[in-house]
Amino acid sequence: MDSARLDAEILVAHALELERLQLYLQFDRPLAEAELAVIRELVRKRGAHVPVAYLVGEREFYSLPFTVDERVLVPRPETELLVETAVAALQALEAPVVADVGTGSGCVAVTLLHELPAARAHGIDVEAGALEVARANAERHGVLDRLELHAGACLAPLERHPDRGRLDAVLSNPPYILEDDPTVEQGVRDHEPHTALFVEGGDPLLIALRIATEALEILAPGGLLAFEVGLGSAEEAQRRLVALGYEHVTSAPDLAGIERVVSGRSPTR
Repeated sequence: MDSARLDAEILVAHALELERLQLYLQFDRPLAEAELAVIRELVRKRGAHVPVAYLVGEREFYSLPFTVDERVLVPRPETELLVETAVAALQALEAPVVADVGTGSGCVAVTLLHELPAARAHGIDVEAGALEVARANAERHGVLDRLELHAGACLAPLERHPDRGRLDAVLSNPPYILEDDPTVEQGVRDHEPHTALFVEGGDPLLIALRIATEALEILAPGGLLAFEVGLGSAEEAQRRLVALGYEHVTSAPDLAGIERVVSGRSPTR
């Protein structure tokens, strides 16, 4: 494990219900056999590449704690850029309405509602279990009254909704990893939900472009479309958005310098 020491500290602290700092302040504390048994089981599971976030039951995203389990992807720092892009575009609006497609844990929609107290959001996912996790996180952060959850693929649940044609933004972290990608970590491939990770066929932009096409009927004129892409896909994604008629198409890099979020505005004419 690349982060073996950090992982061990997090797991031991979780088992003992301590902050990590307390491990050093209580370095000489003897452990009961029951405590050791819990720690050994956590270490065994981590040795089988179960993500740490699943073992402790939560992950921080945008400085907020989110409940996670194997029904949803583990929130990642690069996805925070999607929230930053949306906040920058929407913060001047009086009461923005957004859709988060493939909401998973709800980290994007819930964070956005936390940052924009007058906003409303639609969280969409094909998996009922993911919607349950998103609902729990919305309740946890006090935004459930402004989040409407829908079961369905892409933007289909909003085709007959009163907000159709009025949305100020459509956001998504869609599946974009090819199934035969050899760089996918074992823990990700073995434990995180494949429907949220992998795209069938050879086009990593397949789902993203389906969302972009459907968003043309869902967004208000000039509304924001923004989605996450994988390494090397940003330029092609921009070209395809322009071909669909989107304006002001651009991309933004994550902290690793990878062009990670592609965005554009729906046609105003």
